Amino acid sequence: MRAVLPTLGCLLSAAKVSIARCSVAQVVETLPSSANVRLDVLPDGTPLQGVTLVVSLQVNARQVGPPPKTDARGSAELQNLAPGTYCITAIADPKLGADLCLVVSNGHERNEFSLKLVPLPPPPPTFEEQLAQAAKLPPLARARVLEASATDVTAASIPHAKTVVHVLRSGSEPSLIRLEADQEGRSSVPLSPGSHSTAFQSPGVRTRFLGFAIGPDEAQKLAPVVLQVGSCT
Repeated sequence: MRAVLPTLGCLLSAAKVSIARCSVAQVVETLPSSANVRLDVLPDGTPLQGVTLVVSLQVNARQVGPPPKTDARGSAELQNLAPGTYCITAIADPKLGADLCLVVSNGHERNEFSLKLVPLPPPPPTFEEQLAQAAKLPPLARARVLEASATDVTAASIPHAKTVVHVLRSGSEPSLIRLEADQEGRSSVPLSPGSHSTAFQSPGVRTRFLGFAIGPDEAQKLAPVVLQVGSCT
């Protein structure tokens, strides 16, 4: 077993088993404004009626009042806004949207701004979808039982790391098993033979997704899975 484990450990450390990608930070235009605002929603230069405008305070993302809708001219009015930074999101349908942030100061004149709706990118895959995708890929590891340990790049264990196992069962829907590692970062669960996937999570590190196969003829356990520090969790 000692001869097998280092090889498998190198495989897990070097292989690109992380499917999730850090989302790219969106740069939203921020403009100065007075307390009274007229917003025109003009996709392709044509006013659009019935567009929902969600107005939120940037400091705490708290929504300000009920969302207004644009009128027949494609316009909506925001009045007597208190000083602060507000972010407006225009939602025409699930595939069109626009964003604008305003730094509001004292003043009673009315400022006018245009929001140009653009196609929205497809939503990123959910956590469950990423687990299912990892289960469909060729397994990066094989083991007799799922008994893994989470470590950082210095080989120090990560205590109480979260482990989510995507279990495939013939003739039924996949199920998720949620585990918490012990003080040494170890977690284990008995599984039926077959292809599965798992995700290892801990605050401050990137989630690692791993597809693996369980077989009765395998002699080794899973080698330590390395979690790297990053902004994605």
